[in-house]
Amino acid sequence: WQLFNEIPLRNLVVDSCAYNALITTLGRNKDVVSALSLMDEMIEKQIEPDGVTYHTLFLGLMKTRGIEGVRELYLKMIHRKFVPKTRTVVVLMKYFCQNNRLDLSLSLWNYLVEKGHCPHAHALDLLVTGLCSRGMVQEAFSCSKQTLERGRHMSSTAFLMLERFLKQSRDVDKLNELDQMIKKLQSVLPPSRGHATGISNSNVIM
Repeated sequence: WQLFNEIPLRNLVVDSCAYNALITTLGRNKDVVSALSLMDEMIEKQIEPDGVTYHTLFLGLMKTRGIEGVRELYLKMIHRKFVPKTRTVVVLMKYFCQNNRLDLSLSLWNYLVEKGHCPHAHALDLLVTGLCSRGMVQEAFSCSKQTLERGRHMSSTAFLMLERFLKQSRDVDKLNELDQMIKKLQSVLPPSRGHATGISNSNVIM
């Protein structure tokens, strides 16, 4: 704190880097209350919290205040129209799914899509697994379809999970639709290792 408070006295500008350094230190010491107060101070001084600010605070809240604390900061983040980076998206998606808050998982997904971003494949893996395991297969299908529509491959992990549940529900049309979209994408963007390649010839459903 002493060094931080001395910055203005030395005619230096207190910027987001200085705030983030102190927020990180406070987070490591589990003083999330002070860290959150610093973020509020940043906003009051018209210094926008950035990816480091949010990521650090989310990690601290997960360890101290649990899902409700994370939810409050998440809602504040989207209210400020901030788009988190991939590492924060994946951390949040995993945490929301682990805490049975699929409403927040879908909220995060839809927010990113509305902002013109296509979440990372690992985020889709977590979301599809969470949704399918709780019987929300239609939602898992919709998110997977959005990924493919945006020219992004889905992983074989996500596809196999969704394939299994669509077969169980005998939703052949949706499974074949995904298969066709995957193969169409492959024709213009060859898949890499770990990407879904569609229904294997031995498992084609008519």
